Amino acid sequence: MEKHTKHQPAKKRRPHSGFERLMVRIGMMVIQSLSLLWKIIWLLVSGIFRMLWYTLCQIGSFFRLLGRTIRNAFTEHNSTARKMLREVRRSRKEGAKAFAAQILRFIGMYIFGEHGILRTGFNYLMPVVSVVFLIAVVQYGMGLDYAISVVCNGEELGIIESESDFEAAEAEVRQRISYADENTDVHFNPIYTLKIVSGDDQYVSSQTIADKLLATSKESLTEAYGVYVDGEFIGAVANYQVIAAAMDKALEEYALSLNDMVSEVYYTKKIEYQQGVYLTDTIATPSEIMRILRSETETESRYTIQSGDSPQLIAAKFDMTMEELQELNPHMDRNFEEGGMVKVLTTSRFIPIAYTKNMTVMTYIDYASVEVETSALNLGAREVISRGVMGEKNSEVEIIYIDGVESSRKVLSSAITKEPVPEQIGIGTYSPEPASKETVFTGNGMFGWPLNGGYISDGYISDRNHKGIDIAAPYGTEIYAAEGGTVVAAGWNSGGYGNYVIIEHPDNYRTLYAHCSVVIAYEGQQVEKGQLIAQVGSTGNSTGNHCHFEVRLNNICVNPGNFLRVKCD
Repeated sequence: MEKHTKHQPAKKRRPHSGFERLMVRIGMMVIQSLSLLWKIIWLLVSGIFRMLWYTLCQIGSFFRLLGRTIRNAFTEHNSTARKMLREVRRSRKEGAKAFAAQILRFIGMYIFGEHGILRTGFNYLMPVVSVVFLIAVVQYGMGLDYAISVVCNGEELGIIESESDFEAAEAEVRQRISYADENTDVHFNPIYTLKIVSGDDQYVSSQTIADKLLATSKESLTEAYGVYVDGEFIGAVANYQVIAAAMDKALEEYALSLNDMVSEVYYTKKIEYQQGVYLTDTIATPSEIMRILRSETETESRYTIQSGDSPQLIAAKFDMTMEELQELNPHMDRNFEEGGMVKVLTTSRFIPIAYTKNMTVMTYIDYASVEVETSALNLGAREVISRGVMGEKNSEVEIIYIDGVESSRKVLSSAITKEPVPEQIGIGTYSPEPASKETVFTGNGMFGWPLNGGYISDGYISDRNHKGIDIAAPYGTEIYAAEGGTVVAAGWNSGGYGNYVIIEHPDNYRTLYAHCSVVIAYEGQQVEKGQLIAQVGSTGNSTGNHCHFEVRLNNICVNPGNFLRVKCD
């Protein structure tokens, strides 16, 4: 009897997602990368070991060859010695004269022969001596000092440490002849050679090289002093002391003109006087150099208007007249405000003068803000309940002025003279609730109790199809928004509500507050839950002070009690 097996249909495989295929490809790439990395490491390590093994084999082969060579030499030497001894013994039988001759021949061959002691020793000692000699020569050469000897236009100028020294000297010469006639020019073709420096040799400076280069030219030269400002050649004079004294005097006069006490007055650029050879045609008088050093330039710049500035103050600050300031800024009267920009004229010296002044400056310390929960405010309300007071700090500062304008300042020390007082911001925690303990609602709590106290004087529907609830309370009792939203109506209603407020909330809900004595909210206002919007009154169709409170969904009145949760928890 045949048994038939019912074959189950093969389950379809779930196709792989794109992310799974990506992860598989990444895994395969990582495996291939690791495999390749392992092969590279194996090739490197095996190559290093093969190299070491080859080196050791070569060293072993060298020592084996050396051993064979020495062994063969001594073997041949001993063989020769034994042969000669046999000849000596044989010559003894031939007589004394033959014996003596053989002895001398033996000694000569043993010492001076092809395999003699002297020749063998020479063959092995000379390579060692040569290596030692080579090492000594290299060490001697390394211990020597080398420098560059420069020759220009056939004349040796001296020894310099590097080619940059000559390039600096060439640039110096170009500066010295910059004030000469346009046709004045010099050409240099330096030749550099390496030279061993001895104890008597001295390096020459770029200034000396420059003097020698000028000396090789055909121009008329004279000894003078070059005037340099921050390394830039200004001119040459026969006597620099007149210029130095005049610049020192100008600095002293500037210091005396300062009304405030200053600790240091100085030029911001370095003035140097270097003696050397200069073209006769470029020698200037001290007064000509002084005109350059004390020259001033007037430039137009922009100034940011600060708090408390006025056009008069800005003009005085930059030593300008009001006419000059107005000419640069014709529309200044209409656009003069803090943070704006005005054009001013600033005067800068060719060599600015800086001075340092120490002073005590009082600065304010900002106060912090601290949030404090308080039941004096409704829930969620924020209000400053205690204003902060700025602190004060005295600082010793060092201020650097350049040409009378503050350039930088550094605080040396500071001390707090008055601690700041934090600002206290009240966060309201008060939640309005009925005055009567018997007033209980067990709704979902979507809306809050809208009055500061009160009790239910008439419920929803009741015996007159009442569309809300009446909350009786004294005249002027505060009415709060039951939930945040937008005020869509505020003011007088002639249909019986009197003064009323309607607030629209999310999800098509609205709340209405009627018969108010005073309406505080206004139409379009965004209000928060618990925010004051009106006060209790008895306007419109009303028989006593109360707040008529409605809840509407899609403009249909619903029971407010379903949304109030009061005194039930």
